[in-house]
Amino acid sequence: MAAANPSGTSSQAAVAKGNENTYESTLEQQRLSKVKALISGMSLDEKLGQLIIVEYLYSNYASTELPAMIAQHVGGYLYQAANHNFDPPFNTIDAAKQVGNLANKDARIPLLIAVDQEGGLVNKIATFFGDAPAAADLTATGDPNKAMEAGRVAAKHLQQLGINTNLAPVVDVQTVTPPLLQSRIFGSDGDTVATYAGAFLNGVQKNNIIGCLKHFPGLGSLTSADDPHDTLPVVSSSMDTLQKYDLAPYKKLIATQKPAMIMSTDVVTTAIDPDMPAELSPKAIDGVLRKQLGYTGVVITDGLYMGGIINHWTLGEAAVLSIIAGNDLIEGPTTASEVAEVVQAFKDAIQNGRLSEQRIDESLQRILLLKMQYGIIKA
Repeated sequence: MAAANPSGTSSQAAVAKGNENTYESTLEQQRLSKVKALISGMSLDEKLGQLIIVEYLYSNYASTELPAMIAQHVGGYLYQAANHNFDPPFNTIDAAKQVGNLANKDARIPLLIAVDQEGGLVNKIATFFGDAPAAADLTATGDPNKAMEAGRVAAKHLQQLGINTNLAPVVDVQTVTPPLLQSRIFGSDGDTVATYAGAFLNGVQKNNIIGCLKHFPGLGSLTSADDPHDTLPVVSSSMDTLQKYDLAPYKKLIATQKPAMIMSTDVVTTAIDPDMPAELSPKAIDGVLRKQLGYTGVVITDGLYMGGIINHWTLGEAAVLSIIAGNDLIEGPTTASEVAEVVQAFKDAIQNGRLSEQRIDESLQRILLLKMQYGIIKA
């Protein structure tokens, strides 16, 4: 006869876990109910705007295009140092935070305020906080806790700036030398990348900043001659190779880490879809990312102004194809006229049957649930 467990530790832990799961399930149902009520009161223009993340040029909020784009109900905006968003006198923490405060004051639905803060070569907030370690440097320490700490520090810095979304970490797996993304990559095998990128993601998300795995389905086999900013690269790896390398971190992290966002990118991955860039491909997004890998969160495109896309499609058509493919957020407009182009393209697609309002609502629900989960929209 088995000995009794006098402390009841195992059974107590099981009960606690069960209670925690019940609480989470109840909370999710409450959020879903509130989001559905919010959606039911939105106009079509408000719904379509929420599917757009914009960039803006220069820094003085009132004299940029950002207020006009927020009036078009966009879901959020992305800071880019290259767009001069942090030029003096907006190169102080208080001045930068004030931009977000003004933007949210003008927005009916609170905004996703994003930046790419990877560290190393992509350190978009260096103006305020100085250097941050690159992915390769973190892996070289041999200690995933260092990656988690880097994520935590990035999150704390972003909070000071009023930013709630970090378009990082990179989970591309390096399979060529020299790689396109250089030190931005955590390693050359799926397990290492998942371990260190996952630790960074934990550091970000446990400090209430939205994290984002990128660039799906993978840029790790590209060299500097294949930059999507300029061209439309082709990855001709077999599906077996993709599963072993490129897709491995996504499979592991989707199952264990609940990444808030995943970014798709403009690369033709022939084993998945030989005809369309991944971010415009239903086979890649709905097929592989959603159905095969089971991802139910928010998918955001890479910048739709990149050469690999805009050399072949208009911004409006690329945006429509992105939503048809299974993305939720399209990123790229920099002016009110470009936002209007995208919104009109969405409306035309609904009118001619390429998109349905139900499909728009699916993405909208994911976006608003994410905003509520991270306290951007108050529950």
